[in-house]
Amino acid sequence: MNVVLLARLDLSLLWRNRTALVGVLGVPVAFAVPLFPAGDGTMTSGIAAPLYTGTGDLAFFLLFGIFVNLTNVFTARREDLTLKRLRGSALSDREIFGGSVLGATAIYLFQAGLVLTALVTTLDAGAPANPPLLLLGLGLGVAAFALLAFALSGVTPNAELSQYTVLPVLFLCSAASGFMIPLDSLPDWVERIAATLPLSPLVEISRTAYLGRDFTHGGDQGQLSFLGSWAACGPALAVLLAWIAAGFLLARRYFRWEPRRS
Repeated sequence: MNVVLLARLDLSLLWRNRTALVGVLGVPVAFAVPLFPAGDGTMTSGIAAPLYTGTGDLAFFLLFGIFVNLTNVFTARREDLTLKRLRGSALSDREIFGGSVLGATAIYLFQAGLVLTALVTTLDAGAPANPPLLLLGLGLGVAAFALLAFALSGVTPNAELSQYTVLPVLFLCSAASGFMIPLDSLPDWVERIAATLPLSPLVEISRTAYLGRDFTHGGDQGQLSFLGSWAACGPALAVLLAWIAAGFLLARRYFRWEPRRS
């Protein structure tokens, strides 16, 4: 119950902060709008370009709903002493973290709902081919980016600067995660590095699980069976789990409950 109340508090505070609201909700909506028109027949990796981008957006929007949002939330709460007061209350650390993650996940689900609506109604993509794999991948993505947000908030001086400290991650993942442009279109050495970024395995899993075709790194876009999609996504799941482990260690090292001392 405490977790739900904290989640509602986070959503209320986000609604009042128009700048943060635009960053968390406005930008992803702008990416989703082009999915609704039928498109001009442009193809990407053997499928319609809007369908390719839309299935990648299911992963890409985690950056905004989870990573950007939580970095801002925990930085602001630390600097105004809210975190210190919460930790001194009857709430446990898990409840404090869990409430914020639950609120951020609700925002992400809203964003994902827009994309799913476009995929099903406008792009005729139908239902996901492997829903359990899709849910697992996105659930692990929530965990990975939440942990990375906790770590980044600890080294961000204040809430105003959190709008800027997230930019390197946003730019890097936007340019080299494969959510819009196939990784194999990049130079070989860039492609190898890009495949290890935290968003790249999520894009591979979401696109492969939704379409039932092999869109993993080095895959041939061929049709996969239900079990075959799990096998194809095995390396991507391993990379994602490695990022969760790294995020956990970074969060333990850098997360701060009290304001930074000057």
